[in-house]
Amino acid sequence: MKSNSDKNQTSLPWWVELLFVQIGLPDSWLSIYLKKKKEALKFIYENKKYIVFCSLLIAGVIYIYPIVRYTSSSAKCIDKTTRYLKSKEINKDQNEIDINSIAVGYCHGGSLPK
Repeated sequence: MKSNSDKNQTSLPWWVELLFVQIGLPDSWLSIYLKKKKEALKFIYENKKYIVFCSLLIAGVIYIYPIVRYTSSSAKCIDKTTRYLKSKEINKDQNEIDINSIAVGYCHGGSLPK
């Protein structure tokens, strides 16, 4: 039968039992960890708005970055293809808009005119 002192004690978390009881890490590390955990929770509680705002900002940047990278790559391809078409003078009778549309078509999977 358990005594009253056994009933009043709470069981230790499994990681505390493993690291500090079974393995034998220094108890001072546990107290330092618990202090830092308490300070971190207090910091998070006091700065919830800023943390949420920064999280949304970072998520927005991560969401937008592939779109920006694709657009930049596409613009570079169109620019290089336009310069190539102008230098080769493949179609001398076509104006600037036509050359640009041919370059856009080529960069999106088409072929160059012969």
